[in-house]
Amino acid sequence: MHVVVIGAGIVGLLTALEVHARGHSVEVRTAGIAEGATFAAAGMLAPTSEIQVGQGPLWAIMQEAAAAHRDLASRLPSLSAGLPSSATAESAGYRADATLVVARDRADLAALQDLAVLQRTTGAEVTELLPRRIRALEPSLARNIAGGVRIARDHQVDPRRLAATALRILRGHGVPVVTGAVRSLDGIAADRIVVAAGLGAARIDGPHRDLDLALRPAHGDILRLHVPRSLLLPGEDHLLGGTVRALVSGRPVYLVPRTDGGLVLGASSREDPLAGTSTGAVLQLLQDAAQILPSIRETELREVTTRARPGTPDDLPLLGPVPGHPHVVVSTGYHRHGILLSAWAARRAADIVDGHPSALPAAVDPARFTQTQPHPQPSEENSCR
Repeated sequence: MHVVVIGAGIVGLLTALEVHARGHSVEVRTAGIAEGATFAAAGMLAPTSEIQVGQGPLWAIMQEAAAAHRDLASRLPSLSAGLPSSATAESAGYRADATLVVARDRADLAALQDLAVLQRTTGAEVTELLPRRIRALEPSLARNIAGGVRIARDHQVDPRRLAATALRILRGHGVPVVTGAVRSLDGIAADRIVVAAGLGAARIDGPHRDLDLALRPAHGDILRLHVPRSLLLPGEDHLLGGTVRALVSGRPVYLVPRTDGGLVLGASSREDPLAGTSTGAVLQLLQDAAQILPSIRETELREVTTRARPGTPDDLPLLGPVPGHPHVVVSTGYHRHGILLSAWAARRAADIVDGHPSALPAAVDPARFTQTQPHPQPSEENSCR
């Protein structure tokens, strides 16, 4: 089939890559390339650390999504076969380092321990650590940390590098990537259209607009720092050996090291009137991070980025064909988990293209917020030709 993917964030790019890998003809149409939430994201693949009370339907999806990323990392060389330079897990910034989650004080530690009980019910490997063991693993952390846990299967990827790798593979295989605002699905010649345009999905005319997608912008502020060599001891190449997440007076903060000496600090989650960066949020992030990693005060601040992520009322994504219009597939609403869920979303969207929509969990039905269901059409032979 000929498939058009609308949107070139990480979800759109990986969807196009997966659909192409299954033998379909693909075209990507997009207003911009990986410049929205993908550009800002830190890239934590943290199905265990991200578990929250009240989001039970999301837990299994997150575990499946992390496995999909591991599989994607192993498949990159074959996906780029025949191109001038082969893609690898390393070239996409995939790192299998375990994640440390630490507590600033005893109250934070109690909250982490309570959460660990819940995390283990999903089969996750969560190991509680005393402060001295945490310091042995990450000597740069503050001496007065109360304790924490180690989560072996929470990894990371560099979203910017992964997006660039996917784009290079697509273009290398001749997949057209057409830039320009997409205002309507009318006139798009395709057997299937995947609308993976984030918040922009609700602004594109088409049968998916008959649904109440209930998307809302959830802003996040994130900082990118650089660690100077003067902060490192002989033999060290970074302040941190892996991702460190923390609770500081109940507030979450994370520090994600990059192989080039970068350090990603984040992230706020705001639903306020500010479209730009929140001064207070940035100040709070720096203050909290300094309580966990004191030498962060001596790093170089290179970038402050704010982007809006597409949220939904239940924080679950919207993924599936539009009722009555099976040629149009909605793939958006990934909220704070856009990077983690991206490889999973790509696989599931490709399953729909292949004719297997029944594999989707009901919890992500894109029509679940729609009070009056769209009137079904008599035929499934619809297309936008």
